Amino acid sequence: MDDKLRELSALLRDELSLHEALKAELELEARQDGRLAGSELLRLQQRKHGLVRRVQELEQERIAVVADLARAWHEPAEALTLRRIIPRSPAPLAEELRERHAGLMGLVGAIRELARTTAGNAQARLKAVDATLSVIHEAAKVHATYSESGRLQAPTVTLKYTSA
Repeated sequence: MDDKLRELSALLRDELSLHEALKAELELEARQDGRLAGSELLRLQQRKHGLVRRVQELEQERIAVVADLARAWHEPAEALTLRRIIPRSPAPLAEELRERHAGLMGLVGAIRELARTTAGNAQARLKAVDATLSVIHEAAKVHATYSESGRLQAPTVTLKYTSA
């Protein structure tokens, strides 16, 4: 069972590392808020997506390890949380698991806050772009004109406004 606990600890260590990298990317995004060129923003989003994908993969591995522990301890896997695993772990591993759990909880909270902030800022920028497009749309409305022969003719649309 100690092997499974060590495997769990290693998975949590790797998750911590990925969460730290994700937090760093979100901090970069927050610092560069609204100043990133489209290609830079796309690369940043791709890096964040890659990190999240790897976290999800590790999470699946962690779920499998916890399921193995649950079977060995004759408990339902859904009920077996880190808070319940730590007291049943040998001293050095218990401390490792406790520290990694606390680290993850802190990082997840910081990541959520950064994500909320950057999402709010992005939404504000989208509203500004929408307002600008609305002004352009109003300014670009076509009016009836006169033909060469002096007759009033229907306007032809030259600029279309579409919303996303």
